[in-house]
Amino acid sequence: MLPVYTLVRLSAEGDTYFVCRVRDSRDAILLVDNSNRTTHHIKLLTKKLNLKINYMQKLLLSLAVIVALGGATIASTGAFFSDTETSTGNTFAAGDIDLKIDNTSYAIDFNIPTFVGTSTGALVANPANSWTLANLVAGTHKFFNFEDVKPGDYGEDTISIHVGSNDAWMCAAARITDDSDQSCTEPELSDDGTCEPPGLNQGELDSVLKFAFWADDGDNVYEPTPGQSGTPEKIFLGGSLAELNSAGQIALASPAAGAFGTNPVPGNSTVYIGKIWCAGTLTPTNLTQDGSGVARSPLDGTGFKCDGTLVNNAAQTDQVQGDMQFYAVQARNNPNFSCTSYVPTWTTP
Repeated sequence: MLPVYTLVRLSAEGDTYFVCRVRDSRDAILLVDNSNRTTHHIKLLTKKLNLKINYMQKLLLSLAVIVALGGATIASTGAFFSDTETSTGNTFAAGDIDLKIDNTSYAIDFNIPTFVGTSTGALVANPANSWTLANLVAGTHKFFNFEDVKPGDYGEDTISIHVGSNDAWMCAAARITDDSDQSCTEPELSDDGTCEPPGLNQGELDSVLKFAFWADDGDNVYEPTPGQSGTPEKIFLGGSLAELNSAGQIALASPAAGAFGTNPVPGNSTVYIGKIWCAGTLTPTNLTQDGSGVARSPLDGTGFKCDGTLVNNAAQTDQVQGDMQFYAVQARNNPNFSCTSYVPTWTTP
């Protein structure tokens, strides 16, 4: 009984050969004849078979080399020139439209409730209606808070407006909340036959008080006449307090028009609005523009003259109160903005 061999099949010109390794380490060939399937045990390899085996060995060796080279190629890809760039901490941060306002006020000393000293009828700095940069608090920050107003009295303020870090369109609005007769004196009754009985919406002071607002260069003085430098200033809103109440939305900077032009107010910048009130007739004195940033004081002249000679007694003891509001909205991606779309929202102190 022959031992069990491990066979490898080779083909040689129609005959089939099986190569095996026997236990005594001698090579042997099992020759199977295709015609009669007779098996012979041959000890030595013939030259022809040796050639075939050598050919197959070379073929297998060639395939092994190809496989080895392929593996080396795959392994070598990590050695090519390369680079890696990484971006971390990517962030979206929103800008701001943060409207903040400060105010510098001047008034006749008699009209300032908190004035300390002897009143002489002079125009003086009014700390009661002045404040540094702030978000306005209803009932606390007041542009007007005056008493004992008589014909010929006046006051001047400059509002500084800051819009935050982004360009903005800007609007304003005003309203009268109280226009009343507090009482009815004999002189008042002689000029106002309707003051008796006194009460709400019976006052005439809102018609007596005249106002003017202009885009100022920051010196608190109205300078409409061209000079060697600076832009001549122009009143964008004027008339009586009653007319200011009915002005509606006031365009300060909008694509169509505005006190500061048709371009937005630049971010991180400051714009100024000068305003003056007068119990009487208000007339500009046509001061020459002396250049932006030049120090000029309203104590040396506001740029207006206030004449109260034509005011009669109808406004005696009257009281008028009102509100002002400023509005800013982003200009970027908002090219068709109009101040008519801004609807004031009023708060009660």
